[in-house]
Amino acid sequence: MGITEQREFKELMLKYEFAKERLETELNILLEEYKFKNGYNPVEHTKSRIKSLDSITKKIEKKGFDLTVDSIQRYVHDVVGVRIICSFLSDVYDIINIIKSSRQFIIKREIDYIKNPKESGYTSYHINLLVPVHLEGKTEYIEAEVQIRTIAMDCWASLDHKLRYKLVNPTVELENELYDCADKMIEIDNQMQYLCEMVRNLRK
Repeated sequence: MGITEQREFKELMLKYEFAKERLETELNILLEEYKFKNGYNPVEHTKSRIKSLDSITKKIEKKGFDLTVDSIQRYVHDVVGVRIICSFLSDVYDIINIIKSSRQFIIKREIDYIKNPKESGYTSYHINLLVPVHLEGKTEYIEAEVQIRTIAMDCWASLDHKLRYKLVNPTVELENELYDCADKMIEIDNQMQYLCEMVRNLRK
């Protein structure tokens, strides 16, 4: 990268950092408001991060593009990432509705991997948002990805990543076993949702 490109890249990463902070703040407000109104916190915990330059570079190269500011903005949709972990399936969809209720974001895209899991067995709900960032008297919209999943989904995804890390060619047996584990996690989620509804009815 030349001096001009380095400056543009630093400016872009600064915008991503501002978008992350803005997103975190708005999500915290929305979730605290929900907790106050309903007397219940649907969130176990949240994680957020800015994708590293190494990860960005690998993703761009994998897609077959040169590493430029333009290619990052066009082809890397999760430089800013927030993960929201819930207890129950119903919490996932409550949080989706909470996010959609905000006028601070523009929803770019939604993918429901819960109703339509990936071939690997991966389940989660992804929302890509455009977050307004105010700089030098103008507003730019910076993309961020929010993943919402249950504890069971997050457990499977975390272990799946550790097992596959640096594994170039997974065997059919490994793929089948991981998919079987994903199926069991779905069963657990459904059972826990049933118990959640049972407890709610008993409280009434």
